[in-house]
Order: sequence, then structure tokens, then C-alpha cells
Amino acid sequence: MNKQVARSRSNKCRKNEQGAALVLVLMISFLLITAVGALLLEASMNTANMTDATAEEQAYYAAESGIQSAVNVLRQNTVLSDPWRLDLTKPATDPANKINYFKATRLSSSNFPGDTNASCRLSRWMNYDANFPDRVILGDPATYTDRNGFAYSVVVENPDNIGNVVTYSTDPVKSYIDTPLNLSKTWGVGADTATITYVPKTSTTVDVSSGQADGIDFGKWVITYTGAGASIPVRTKFQINVNISTPYAATKVIRGFFETGTIGPATTAWILYDSQVHVIVGSTITLSPLPGCSSPSCGIYDPSPPDLLPLPDLYYRIGYRITPAVSANPGSADTKVLASITAPEPIRLVIRSTGFGPHGARKQLESFIQKNYFNGLGAPSPLTLIGPPCTPVGLCVPVIPPVDPVAPNFMFYPGTSNGTRYSGKDVLLKAFLPPIGMTNDLNVNRVHYMLTRSGANKFNGEIYGNIANVADELPFWLQSPRNLDATLQLLKATAQASGKYYGPGVTPPNSGGGRYGDPITATGITYVDGPLEFSQEGGGILIVTGQLTFKGGFTFNGLIVVTGAGGISRTGGGSGTLQGNMIVAPYNAAGISCMANNTNCFLAPRYDISGGGGSDIVYNSNNVANGLGALTNFVKGVAEK
Repeated sequence: MNKQVARSRSNKCRKNEQGAALVLVLMISFLLITAVGALLLEASMNTANMTDATAEEQAYYAAESGIQSAVNVLRQNTVLSDPWRLDLTKPATDPANKINYFKATRLSSSNFPGDTNASCRLSRWMNYDANFPDRVILGDPATYTDRNGFAYSVVVENPDNIGNVVTYSTDPVKSYIDTPLNLSKTWGVGADTATITYVPKTSTTVDVSSGQADGIDFGKWVITYTGAGASIPVRTKFQINVNISTPYAATKVIRGFFETGTIGPATTAWILYDSQVHVIVGSTITLSPLPGCSSPSCGIYDPSPPDLLPLPDLYYRIGYRITPAVSANPGSADTKVLASITAPEPIRLVIRSTGFGPHGARKQLESFIQKNYFNGLGAPSPLTLIGPPCTPVGLCVPVIPPVDPVAPNFMFYPGTSNGTRYSGKDVLLKAFLPPIGMTNDLNVNRVHYMLTRSGANKFNGEIYGNIANVADELPFWLQSPRNLDATLQLLKATAQASGKYYGPGVTPPNSGGGRYGDPITATGITYVDGPLEFSQEGGGILIVTGQLTFKGGFTFNGLIVVTGAGGISRTGGGSGTLQGNMIVAPYNAAGISCMANNTNCFLAPRYDISGGGGSDIVYNSNNVANGLGALTNFVKGVAEK
């Protein structure tokens, strides 16, 4: 009885607990649903973040593609086609239609006609899309969308503001061969005289922001006479130094002659500049005809076949002819050295590249591009012989012609074959350089003597242009053994990286054993740390730290630098051809203490090709430029913006 009552009471109390389990299950389920929802949200957000990170990374690589594409354009690997050529009258491969740093930073040349964008973006050289005109699409443009695709755009800037102005002045150096450093010279006696005076140009700044300044002058000639005048009995040499101070410090020499003839009421003498075109720090100086002066009294003097000058010069006349104004009254008929000058190229650029990735992702990279890592390799003449007449300077006595020198004196034997030619006429430009350049007047005299002497071992070849002392025009890397050695170390590292370095004790490819670079494209770099016998083809840049011996026939297109004390020699028959620059600048960094900024610190150069066949040494600026192709337009750093 009591048990039944107790059970009844217990059941009545538990009626209030009915449904508690359901509530508990619902609460636990809610907590589980919340946890699962949070987990799903976290997973979804993480997936979105991963997607955005991938898109951003893809946009980053697209921006990198933009920088590399701009560098590819600057290396002239992109050829303009119609109608985008800058000069439709010239082929796409003409220099007028090739890009440079100046053209890259000018709207009229960087962008295609009709491009209204205010930034230089290389649209003339890159394929910006018609549907997305602000970008270059990577991949198939037909499937590209801004939510699913890859693209880039670039902006090119000139950070140093180079190319707007040029500041220059002139001064005469060795104005006349027999009266050095004089501004004036007079011929004749008594009442019949003729006087030529050069008036230098003081520091002048010209605006070249349009690309070229015309009608500037580099001083003037004042040519007067008294009575019946007088004759110039011999060709009278002059040179004018054009000193650039803005934007870079450099010197270019304008050389020439007053040709023989009379100066008076009936003047027959005339001026022959060595070249009409002169290139300096990226600017081109082009001498202009005088007002009223027309061909044949003015203009390019490059007859074909050339006229051989009378003895003792034996040089073929080439250059730019001017008939000067002559007057009996000083100042009434001046002859200005008129010219045009183009804007210099910047030495570096800033490239800002924006990469576009999927889902609207964007990345911007900024990079500095340097034009030339080696500050402009090259030399002022096709054959440049750097160094004193004997070494050590001050402790040796130079050998004067007609006495033949012996090592270690300066030695020059130009060859006796009638197939030998030295030409300063640029194959690419209308420019004439000294075919052979030295850095010492005594060496100039030695070369002149060896080219014009008579006898069984006389020179029987051809010289186009006039030999000269080019010390004032040497680029920085050739001004001292120290500078040259620093440059060669960089070239050595480049050759090692490309597998074209042959160290001491390593035999380089000899006759028929492979090429040194590419002779067709004039590219490649080879560094031979020792002597070399060369009798094959080559191109680009060849460095030889020992003696270079040409054997038999050979062909090389580009730049050759020889620093060994043995210089250059020639053996065997056949013919050889060099189109570019060949530099002999011997030094011994380990054996001499003189490495300062002085060409007298070099050893006396040696050049002897008397033991071989003909040689054809011709300047070709295009081959030199091609040889530098792999050594230019360096990316100096990339920063993410």
C-alpha cells in the first residue's frame, strides 16, 4: 500500500520534467550548428583569402612580365611595323626607327599616334588591347576579362630629367700643326698677307627638349687678307674641342684641315672637316652647310673612287667640305662652325609596371633600368693604340723615325700587303673617325712615318681618313690602367657566367676550333686570360690579356681589347676583316705601380701585322652596339608599391 502511494507521488512529480530531453537536444544541436557554421564560415573565408592571395601573386608576376617586356623593347628586340614606324621613308631596321632612352620618354615616339594617354607607355612598341586599352593582355585577348585573366601596363619615366638642355663650350687644341695652342695664323709677307683666326664659343646652353636644336655654332673662323692675299703652302691641320658640361661631362674633337690654295680676292683654299657627324654622350652633332653654300663647294666629300692626295700624306680624302667666307675687312665675313645637336639619352629610366590578375587583383612594381653597365664601351677610332712611346716614362728615351724601335718601345708595322685597309668611315652612320688613334704625339708621328715611308717594306694599302691623337676623347674606362682593369673584371665575371672564360693554363679554341661569339649578329663575350692565336670567325666582345696573333684568314665583328705587352701580330697569308673597334692598351697590374688616371701608366703598345696577308679594319658602330646588347639595360632593382 505504502509502496503504491510512493510510486504515484513520484510519477506526479516527474510530469513536470516531460520535454526536458528535447530541450536539451535542441540546445546541444544549436551549439553544434553554431560551431559548424563558424567552421564553415572560417573555411569559406580562408578559401576566399587563398583565392585573393593567388590572384595577387598572379598580378605580381604579370607586373614582372611588364618590366621584362619593357626591357626587351629597350634592347631593340621589337621592330616597328607600318604604320607605327617613326620615319616611314626608312626601313624598320634603320636607326631612325629604333628605340632609345630618349624616344622611350617622349610621348611622340613612345606612344602611337592618336594615343591620348598622358604617360609614356611604349604603346608604339607594345600591343595594348583594343577592348582594354589601358593594358597589354597575357594570353588570348578573346577570352580575357577583368575578372578572369592576366595583363600589365607600363609607364616609362626619366628620373634625372636628362635630354632637355645641353651646355657646351669650345676651345682650340693644337689649332695649327706648326703653331700649337695659337688662335691665329698669318701667311705671306709685306702688304700681301692672309690670316685665319678661330674665335672660340663661350659656355652656351641650348634647348633640345624637342629632340634637336638647329643653328647652333661652335665658334667661328675669321679669314681676312691684305693686298693680293697669300697662299697656304701646305695642308694646315686644326682641331676644336667641344666640351660638354650638361648633362654629362665629355669632350668631342672636331678635326679638319685648311686645304692648300690662296686666300685673297680669288680664294681657292677651303676647309675639309674630318667628318660631318660626331657622336658624344648620346648626342649627335651634325655640321650644317653655310648659308648660300651648296654642292660641290659644300657637303660630304667622299668621292668614289676616292682621290688620292699627293705625297707625303697618302691618305684618301673623306669628310665634310666647306668653302669659307673671306674678306679684306675683319668681322664682315665670318665663317661660323654651324651645326645641329640632338638631345642626349638618359643613362637610366624608371619603369612602373602594373600587373592585373583575376578578381580585380592589382600589383605595381617599380624598377630602375641602367642603359650601360660599363659606361659605354668603345673607342674613338677603329684601331686605338693607347700608351706612351716607351716605358717607364721619364726613364726611357723614345726612338725617333727613321730609326726602327725595338720592344719595349712603341712599335707599329701596318703591313705591306696591298689588301690592307684602315677606314674610319662608319658603316652605319655618316660619320668619319680617325682610322688609327694614338694617345701620344710621338706615336702619331711614328704611325705617320710608317704609313708614308718608301722602300721595300713600305705600306701599300689604303687609309681612309686622318690618323690623330685621340687622348682627349678616350672614354672613362680607357683613361688609365686602373679604370680599364676595373671594367675588365666586370667583363670577366660576365664571361664566366656565360661559360666563355678561358683562364691561365686553359687552351681556348684554336684555328677551326669553334667561334668566339656570333659573327652574324655581332653578339657574345669571350675572355681569354692569356695569349690567343685567332684564325676563325667571331663577334661581340673579345678580351685577350696576352698577345693576340692573327693567323691566316679571320673575321670578327665587334670589339677586341688586347692588354698583353705583346700587343697584336699577324702571321700567314689570307685576308682578315674586322668591323668594329680594336683596342691595344697593354698594362701589367701586378708588375707596375703606376695605375693612376694617366695614359702614360700603360705600357708602350705594339702592333705588327707585317708578317701576314691583307687586313680590312673598318669602324662599325652597329657591331659595337650589338656586342654590348647583352651588357645593357640592366634591372638595378625592383620595389613593390
